[in-house]
Amino acid sequence: MDIKKTAIKNDAIEQSSIDRCLAQNHLEKRWQSLQGDDGLFTLGETEFRYGAHFLAACDLWLKTTSKPSRLQFISASAQPPNKADLETALADWPQYADLARQLIDQYPASVKGMHHLELFDGRVSLCLMIGEADAMFAEIAQSPDLGLASHNTKPIDAWFISIASEPLRQTISALSSPNTSMAGNADFNASLRTSSPWHINKAKPQQHKKTVTILGAGIAGCTAAAALHKRGYQVTVIDRHPIAGQEASGNSQAIIYPKLSVRDQPLPLVNLAALMLASRYYKPFWEAGYGEQCGVLVVPESPKVQQDFLAISERFSGQESLVQMLDNPQLCELSGITMSSELGLFFPQLGWLPPAQVCQELLARDSIPLIQADIKQLKNTEYGWQLLDEQGQIVIETETLVVANAYGCEQFEQTNFLPVTQLRGQISLLSASEASEGLKTVICGEGYITPIQNGTHNCGATYNKAVFTTSLREEDHRANVEQMSATDSGLGVALGRQDTGDMDGRANYRCTTKDYLPIVGPVPYLPSLLEDYDVLRRDARKLVPTLGSYQPNLYVHCGMGSRGLCYAPLTAEILAAEIAGEVPPLERELRLAMHPARFLIRDLKKKRI
Repeated sequence: MDIKKTAIKNDAIEQSSIDRCLAQNHLEKRWQSLQGDDGLFTLGETEFRYGAHFLAACDLWLKTTSKPSRLQFISASAQPPNKADLETALADWPQYADLARQLIDQYPASVKGMHHLELFDGRVSLCLMIGEADAMFAEIAQSPDLGLASHNTKPIDAWFISIASEPLRQTISALSSPNTSMAGNADFNASLRTSSPWHINKAKPQQHKKTVTILGAGIAGCTAAAALHKRGYQVTVIDRHPIAGQEASGNSQAIIYPKLSVRDQPLPLVNLAALMLASRYYKPFWEAGYGEQCGVLVVPESPKVQQDFLAISERFSGQESLVQMLDNPQLCELSGITMSSELGLFFPQLGWLPPAQVCQELLARDSIPLIQADIKQLKNTEYGWQLLDEQGQIVIETETLVVANAYGCEQFEQTNFLPVTQLRGQISLLSASEASEGLKTVICGEGYITPIQNGTHNCGATYNKAVFTTSLREEDHRANVEQMSATDSGLGVALGRQDTGDMDGRANYRCTTKDYLPIVGPVPYLPSLLEDYDVLRRDARKLVPTLGSYQPNLYVHCGMGSRGLCYAPLTAEILAAEIAGEVPPLERELRLAMHPARFLIRDLKKKRI
């Protein structure tokens, strides 16, 4: 198909469609009088096509409104164009050329799922859902029970509708309110289905002051702080250190570690969504000189993994901006060293960052204050949450609280049910050799190694269970060095002999979970939730229509293991959308796979509690 000719042929038709959509929804008048604390307006579109409707809406939005108002645009595309075809098509809309450039720059690989894009200095967010519109819009609903689809969530304010099947019409109705406008057929009525809505809070969260305190100034806490500040919240961060990023986020070089799979299961699907968002999220940091977007090269650890790589390469064929399969000569040329692996997967949009500096910049750019205090107790009052120190003194009072202090959540009675593990990890600083100085990209396999910085390579990391010391151990340095040769024998040769006796490095603790997925969302109120869902002990398949019970305005954001840099941008957006009552940026099944109450529901079904 000639994309250029097709775009020109449909130009007049598309312009009339755009004019109709803008006029029927009365957008200019509504946006001129936009009111509310956060000034959020949500617009849904059933078919993205080449993005002309989206750009027209952005153009009007930017001309009509001002900060801090935000436009949330949600659109589906079953057969999205690739970046080159999108650029060609949008060239026929010169009036949107400047806007189109930002869209093209952030346009994701055509991978099924939800893609969150921040555009125009944060004034517009685009949730581009790649997949059939019926299924994708159903996934942003809070529940398959359409009567609960937008429970405790702001409805979609306006729609651009092309063709809508009956299931999609039902979902559109359920995601809308009586004040929602629609450019298209508006005769929609929702029918009900049955579900077990344990993840939906039966009590609508009350927020009057919009004050939020984040407990923990690592990458989880700081990304959450930035996401909430963007939504108009007055955010304060508390940490036992005077500056951000001093615990697990304190390594000088951390990588965005990719983990793909051919299986459509929650863990690999969350990993995929997270790494794609992370590559866009950190781009401004790389451009500002923080770390390097040098790409990440993953080599197989075994013949079985090598076969998996071949399947992954086939699944993501044509998505070179996401991942590329390389043979040995290509590995050697791209890495800058002589490697022995037969093949590898290269992720060109990823790289390494200094996470502590990222944390500090996230707080500094929005002037988010950091209070140094060691919090030992959380107390709920009729006015919100009190955070008390070891002397029992109130450090701060806040309407909403986010616990983001990793395994430190175990010390509080409200969150000590979470099955998190404190897992030690040690990295080693390897002396660069003449050969290894040429390393141009991150290499991952049995372990990982970064390009040279200040004469050394960061290498790691160990996984030490039941070891509770941050002192460096020579046996862990030896293990890290051995992992490099196990990753690729050519890499081991390039590094040469390493003296582990006097080697520098760093040790700290990860916060891991039983299912290797993060924990993000509201904190359950145990007595009521266990009582309401007690029937699951006798019948694990029982559908319980009762809504869940949750602590008022208390949330948790932790459990990211060794992938915090990758997970945090995505989970922070999920958390902030939950707190603000916005349409979520990820499919419901994947959100529930990270929900804090998931462990309780599973344990009830398996009669563990």
